[in-house]
Amino acid sequence: MTPKQFSRFEQAQKSYQTRARDNDNSWHPQYTTRFVKLIDIQPGDRVLVLACGTGLEAVIACPLVGDNGLVTALDAAPAMLDVFRKKQATDEILSRRLVLVQHDVTDLESCEHLEKGAYDVIICSNAFVLFDDPGRVVSQWAGYLRRGGRLIVDILHENHPRQELFMKKVIQQRGMTYPASRSWIESVHSFRGILEARHLQVFRIEALDKEPGKGHVYLGREEMNAMFDYITKNQLRSKTRVLFEREWDSAAESEGNGNVKVS
Repeated sequence: MTPKQFSRFEQAQKSYQTRARDNDNSWHPQYTTRFVKLIDIQPGDRVLVLACGTGLEAVIACPLVGDNGLVTALDAAPAMLDVFRKKQATDEILSRRLVLVQHDVTDLESCEHLEKGAYDVIICSNAFVLFDDPGRVVSQWAGYLRRGGRLIVDILHENHPRQELFMKKVIQQRGMTYPASRSWIESVHSFRGILEARHLQVFRIEALDKEPGKGHVYLGREEMNAMFDYITKNQLRSKTRVLFEREWDSAAESEGNGNVKVS
């Protein structure tokens, strides 16, 4: 039987539905804190957070914009937004300064809650790899910035995390759609080229570790199963484990010490 084909957007929705419960207990909060510090959000700013997830960026931004500012946050995954809405319901600042919307962030044109040319800052973190056509996406987003506004986006390193690169090969071998588009990421300058081709000025490129001070991480074969279980769902595990093990073992052999550099 031919595996059912899902679009990358549908795959991402399914994936993030299952991650919502554990998102705030992962590495994401500490990473997001460091990421948002780089943005310099000011009182009175109107901030648009795209693919907001459980609200980590928006929760930090709301106190910074003050009562004259506003944070609007969009995400497509209902489970992620359910977690975020619970935070908003018990936080006075979030209740006053936050608009939360369920919507596809690659199709802002159809979102009635947004105004073009209205935002001082647009943020997208840990999500840009999900989009098939990054050039089209940033062109659309740029239309919602005020003159002089800033678009802040992070992208993955071209060679890491390795386990996701392995998983991409495995999923493709199974004839399925992998919920990430990273073939365009060739170096730290890949995104610069996309932005400048659309006449957007690049002010700053910053390298940000997933976890501070940790350096490169090497995992052995005995740690592979835990890593595999973390990045897959139950149904997918039985179909892809053997192929994933082959990719892992091949990388370990190439690196020569039995371990795989995963980040």
